Amino acid sequence: MKKFLFIILILSALPFKIMAQDEEDGELSSVMSAFKDYCLRAANAAANRDVDALAACIDNWEPGEYDSEGNTIKAEKLTYNDEEITYINFGKLDCIDCASERVVGMHFGFMPQAVDSWITNQCEPTLVADAYTLRAGEEPVELEYEVRALKPKSKAVYSTVGTGDVEMFVVAEKGGSVKLSIHSIETDRNGNIKDTSLTDDSGGQSAQLSWSMYRNGTIEITVENTSNKEISFIIAKNM
Repeated sequence: MKKFLFIILILSALPFKIMAQDEEDGELSSVMSAFKDYCLRAANAAANRDVDALAACIDNWEPGEYDSEGNTIKAEKLTYNDEEITYINFGKLDCIDCASERVVGMHFGFMPQAVDSWITNQCEPTLVADAYTLRAGEEPVELEYEVRALKPKSKAVYSTVGTGDVEMFVVAEKGGSVKLSIHSIETDRNGNIKDTSLTDDSGGQSAQLSWSMYRNGTIEITVENTSNKEISFIIAKNM
């Protein structure tokens, strides 16, 4: 009888162990993967001054429609790698430590409108209007994003919110390398706190993380520029 109970206890523990492994596997959904690939391809094409490659990135881009106050009537959409991608600016992305940030300015802006401007200017760096902010409308969107810049060998810390299966990535302009860390906190109805801390320090042009949050919670995001140059970068999170 004791042996039987021992086996049951072991088997009952297995699903929880598997769940813990699955929630922090770092994989991205097909939509997030497609958008990350777009960001990498566009950034590298801009750096290589390859107008044709940039044009191919936004070959299936549909600009959005907005009212006089800038609210979305029809969501902007990009079809890339057979995935329809809709997006808005982060609804909430607060700066905790942004002393090392720089103005994006003439750095690469990643998003389709920025790519379109680079094409128009034959890959000469161009400043996209600051007023170009995509806000939430009635249509559902897959992800939210923000484009920022950092000085060499520095980091910035932001705060946002999330729940469910969270996916996030950062892509730097060509020649940059980034490190991405998160610390999420969620509290259940009994006051129990769950902390999750993850880091992707693979040291490349991009970094990505994914994990599960069972309740609404806060996410502290640290983006580190590990390269010796000032860079722009895009951070994206699924909705």
